[in-house]
Amino acid sequence: MIQDRILNIPNILTLARIIITPFIVYAIIEHQPVLALILMGIAGITDMLDGAIARYFNQRSVVGAYMDPLADKLMLISTIVSLYFIGQLPLFLFLAVVFRDMIIMVGALAYEMVTHKLEMQPSMSSKITTFLQIMLVLTVLSELAWQWPGNLILQAMIWLTFAFTCVSGIQYMIVWTRKAVTAEDS
Repeated sequence: MIQDRILNIPNILTLARIIITPFIVYAIIEHQPVLALILMGIAGITDMLDGAIARYFNQRSVVGAYMDPLADKLMLISTIVSLYFIGQLPLFLFLAVVFRDMIIMVGALAYEMVTHKLEMQPSMSSKITTFLQIMLVLTVLSELAWQWPGNLILQAMIWLTFAFTCVSGIQYMIVWTRKAVTAEDS
């Protein structure tokens, strides 16, 4: 059951993740990868806790259903953009991530404006993409922090993340198009 309470522990944890994001970006830009990793860890813990608490204590809310994925997007886009601008990620990956998220946001807004029936239900490819993007950010920050020799793992993460980001973006375009056509036929 989804409640309408805005101020509950899961939503406060999600808000904390949003608030911590600029500090992660600052740590990346200031070349402090260990601090960025610590802050990413804290953000990850808040992400796990908000969902678990919401389910266990039945504190799910409409606000939380929208705010949680938004917090994830904000954190991931911000960190990936920051890593690109300090020269740690390639242009093609940066563009794929940004365009995919623009497709998701524009598609969701358009669908909501037309149908007023938007429901936040990420696909499995989207969940995998989010996981890979998080792992990519953690891998880059780890390499920056500890200067690992060689970058085979990083290159594999870049290409795997790129592939899933593209597949997920294409899947969202197909899903939004189908939903729009179905809504028009109704």
